[in-house]
Amino acid sequence: MRWAIPLEIVREACYGLYHHWFRAALSMLGISWGIISVVVLLAYGNGFRGALDAGFRGAFSDGTVISWPGQTSLQAGGERAGKRVRVTAADVVAIGELPLVKNVSPEFMQDFPIVYGNKQSSHLVRGVSASYGTMRSEKPQAGGRFLEEEDIRLRRRVAFIGSEVQRKLFGAIPPVGETIRVGGQPFEIVGVMEEKVQLSNYNRPDKYCVFIPWTTMGGLVDNRYVATFVWQAVSPMLEPKATRQVRELLAKRYRYDASDERAVNMFGSEKTNEITDGIVGGLKIVLTFIGVLTLAIGGVGIMNIMFVNVQERTREIGVRLALGARRREILLQFLLEGLATTFTGGAIGIAVSYGLVWLLSPRPFLAELLDDGSRVTDIHLVLSLQLIAISSIILMIVGLISGFLPALKASRLDPIEALRYE
Repeated sequence: MRWAIPLEIVREACYGLYHHWFRAALSMLGISWGIISVVVLLAYGNGFRGALDAGFRGAFSDGTVISWPGQTSLQAGGERAGKRVRVTAADVVAIGELPLVKNVSPEFMQDFPIVYGNKQSSHLVRGVSASYGTMRSEKPQAGGRFLEEEDIRLRRRVAFIGSEVQRKLFGAIPPVGETIRVGGQPFEIVGVMEEKVQLSNYNRPDKYCVFIPWTTMGGLVDNRYVATFVWQAVSPMLEPKATRQVRELLAKRYRYDASDERAVNMFGSEKTNEITDGIVGGLKIVLTFIGVLTLAIGGVGIMNIMFVNVQERTREIGVRLALGARRREILLQFLLEGLATTFTGGAIGIAVSYGLVWLLSPRPFLAELLDDGSRVTDIHLVLSLQLIAISSIILMIVGLISGFLPALKASRLDPIEALRYE
């Protein structure tokens, strides 16, 4: 007997929906449109984040930090503020011995005319170490390689060139094994960089650059002081601690305050994530607001239709109350009708959203700008379990609010007045 009342309430709710199916369908349409808006807009936000991440990952491996010397901004150890910090190759080698640093490379940069046969073009030459290729995601095309430790130790005149350097100087000719002249000196090409997506760069994109051993760079420029140095933490999670270690080492060597961030500027994965989170976070707030507002409008539609439904069924409610139905049973019946309408419309909306995400993805974004043939920097709409969970929670709140108020009104009707209602 204890279960007879809930089953009866469910039966009455289904009866009410069946006999007012057109109104229920209109309510479901409003909710479906709202949930489609929420899901598709949030999926767009996830895809936007993925495109930015792909663009930044093309330039740096996880945990990689680009550093360049600056000027002190704090007084320390009797030294005045404003002192220029100059980092040497020996300092960079010492950084590589820190426990939380996995890879490190000095980087010397200067523009040189690059000559091959009767062709010549100007490119940025970067003097780097062998680990630079890992940190900066410099992947060689088939048949080639990046610089190796033996190249650095023996000061070999070898070069790894960007894809645009190959296009300008060699065209369709395979460049590996050919000799180019950098600043008048011959260098053998050992590899060509694969096309890569690069949203972030400094000085210029890598595809326009030539990479040679930093030890060999000393024959072309003064390599006493490094322009920049690149290092990588043993784990992306330990990047902040590794950054402190690097700052403390250099501060001790050059007698300035280790907390002075202007003495040595650093830009790494942590700051990249901060920038990306800021951009994507703001966009998601706007998209979520638009989607929730659309869903709320659908909820208001359900509420209005439910109020009309309660008004038209006033006599029916009066009869049930007169025959002994409890007010909470009336409340539960109309609440179930509202929730059933909301969640059925929501389920339809989520199903349609999957189809729309499949049809709309990918959307053009950065691929054309970055010459990304793989299209990984376009916006690929992403439906995650987290997104579906967020949408379901929003839907549940809308359903409870839009169904509860009309149900409460129905349960509070006076039986005598309800029976008199025409």
